[in-house]
Amino acid sequence: MINLLFSLNENYVYPLKVLIQSITDNHPRDSFCMYLLHNGISDDTINGLKDFIEKEGDVFKPIKSDTFFRHSDKIAITRYYALEMYLWMFAPYLLPDDVDRVLYLDPDIVCINDLKSFYNKSFYGYSFVATNYKYKTKWVQPFNNLRLRNFESDNYFNSGVVLMNLEKLRKTANPNEIVQSIRENKPFLILPDQDIFNLIFVNDILEEDWRLYNMNPKVYEKLKILFPHKYNLSNVENEVVFVHYSGKHKPWDEREKYKYVLGQYYFDFEKKVYPNLFGAAPEKKGRNI
Repeated sequence: MINLLFSLNENYVYPLKVLIQSITDNHPRDSFCMYLLHNGISDDTINGLKDFIEKEGDVFKPIKSDTFFRHSDKIAITRYYALEMYLWMFAPYLLPDDVDRVLYLDPDIVCINDLKSFYNKSFYGYSFVATNYKYKTKWVQPFNNLRLRNFESDNYFNSGVVLMNLEKLRKTANPNEIVQSIRENKPFLILPDQDIFNLIFVNDILEEDWRLYNMNPKVYEKLKILFPHKYNLSNVENEVVFVHYSGKHKPWDEREKYKYVLGQYYFDFEKKVYPNLFGAAPEKKGRNI
């Protein structure tokens, strides 16, 4: 069974269901145990997610937690940066002890190929496997180093797709260190959980290829112009595993105004999850696209 992890509040349940649909459609022969870390999603919404996930035989395990924070911490910054943004880093202490690895995914992602190529990666002694947008971050790396006070680091990893070595983390990591780092650095955080992830763990992350496992639609638009023989929809459909709609432009918010071609993958899965919103008849149950 493949262990997946999500960490979000009620505002992101809508795209989460689209992500889940994309995963199950692309894995008709695989079974998943899906963990959801949250701090107050309503019972009705949780029950709806349970029905949605378990109708095809997968397992859904929601876990409500605010164990690690005090009310005075005031972790929730905005509706986009709520307490749940940090909870995924506490997975080693919230998930069952017999779960040795889990794949964390942001909800603003769709899966378009087999994720087992990423899920089964060897950790080679590291605690995480993640991707690094060096083409973007190299220009702001000195600022990140100054802001996060990790002056020797030349890496800044994206926290949207992270394979976690829970077995190692339970032995080597300390949840109190995460909490204390959040408290001490809150005034300097821009992408809060990602900043903390890099501040604490940057030297314990194995880098993987973002072009396969964390493709950004905006970046793809530039790549297909510069390297059309390598970056085209045929290449995407054959090789890319995750399309990540990171940043302020979300396809479910902008709809027909969404200007990036990779948004079509999101809309295709969205129509399967919410057919009544688009005037389409519900499709028959089943995972095959």
